[in-house]
Amino acid sequence: MKSIQNVGLGVAVAALAFVALIAAPPAYGQTSAYGAIAPPAPKKSLGQKVKALVSKITPDRLKRDIEFRKASALFPDFCKHWEQDLHEREANNLSKLKFVPKDGYETTTYTGYGKVSGCESHQSKDGYSIGKITYEEFTYYLAGKSEDEARHAPPKQINDLHTTEIFRWDNGKWFY
Repeated sequence: MKSIQNVGLGVAVAALAFVALIAAPPAYGQTSAYGAIAPPAPKKSLGQKVKALVSKITPDRLKRDIEFRKASALFPDFCKHWEQDLHEREANNLSKLKFVPKDGYETTTYTGYGKVSGCESHQSKDGYSIGKITYEEFTYYLAGKSEDEARHAPPKQINDLHTTEIFRWDNGKWFY
């Protein structure tokens, strides 16, 4: 019973795709953004057009489109949570400093993080949900005559790394 429904759905989708292709007007002589007439795009066969259209409206793709709407709505909260995690990681780095004597000073480095500067969700060509977070990662240097003096010295930034992290949506949540 279920396979008959799937075949019926497939036939209906193919029929809709075919009708949409026949009813669509040709795209000859389109004007480009600069006002010049762009040459017509290379022609695709009817079979290629139907295959492309059907691939966009398969049950799996429709499911991924629904997932993307949910995933993209939840991604801003995920970004805020990620920024909080970075802040906690920096605090943890500061709590575990290892000092090394160098030229009569106690020195150390640690990693700190800037605010999240980019929080974007996208859908791949195949419909999968992808999230992208960008932020700055800094390396700081501390030095002082003693560990206590070094801990209270203003940190000197010695490196700045632009970081982009990519995340995937799976099983109803964002993964990293």
